[in-house]
Amino acid sequence: MPLSRQLRDKLLTFHCPYCGHALVRNGAWYMATSRFKCRGCKLDVPLGYADKMVLFDKHARLIEKG
Repeated sequence: MPLSRQLRDKLLTFHCPYCGHALVRNGAWYMATSRFKCRGCKLDVPLGYADKMVLFDKHARLIEKG
C-alpha cells in the first residue's frame, strides 16, 4: 500500500519511540527520510516503511473525521 500523496503538504506529527518528543514535518519529508536525529533525546531514530504507514494512516483518519 503506497503512502497517501494527499498528505505530502500536510503537517504530520511523529513521536520519538525513545523519549516521546514530537517531530512535526510535512508528509513529503517523511516520505523521503529513513532516519532522523531526535531533538529530545539526541538518538538516531530509524523511520521504516511500517512506521510511515502507521503515521500516514493515523493522519488520514484524522482528516476523514473532519
